[in-house]
Amino acid sequence: MEENRSVWDFELSAEDMRQIVTFDLDSPQMLDPRKPSKVHRFFNYLENPVLTSLQ
Repeated sequence: MEENRSVWDFELSAEDMRQIVTFDLDSPQMLDPRKPSKVHRFFNYLENPVLTSLQ
């Protein structure tokens, strides 16, 4: 529990922050709601032939 309480006991340097900023890909990586095909695939995943053949 003590370790959990000290989770905020660190500092990021300016260099760390510069590196973190480069991780942003400017789009969601799991589900991009701006792409109808991705939303359709997500909501209709049970219709996926690979998944249904496993049942």
